[in-house]
Amino acid sequence: MSNFRPDRSSPKPASGKMRKLTKGSPLNHDKEIFHQLENVRDLRIEGSKKRLIKIDERHEEILKVLYPVFSVDVTRFINFLLTRFFQDHPELIEEIRESFKKL
Repeated sequence: MSNFRPDRSSPKPASGKMRKLTKGSPLNHDKEIFHQLENVRDLRIEGSKKRLIKIDERHEEILKVLYPVFSVDVTRFINFLLTRFFQDHPELIEEIRESFKKL
C-alpha cells in the first residue's frame, strides 16, 4: 500500500450514478473484468526502460487506486493496455515501420 496516495478532494463519479445489481442480473461482465485484471497481474514486463508520461486527471483517479483495490500494478496495467491496443491495430505498427523507412 506504499503506492497509495489519498486524494485530498472527493472524486466525482463519471456518470453520477452507481450500477445497481438486481436479482437475476448477469454477472458475466464482472467475471470478465476480474479475468482481465488477473491477466494484467500475470503480465511479464520485459525490459527496464522507464518513461515519464503525463496522465489525464480523469484517468489518474482510477490509476492511483488500482493497486490498493485490485492489487494491479499501474505499470503492468499500462503495458497490458498498450499490448492489447497494438494487437488490435497491427496496421499502426506497419505504418510506423513504413514511415520509419522513409526517414
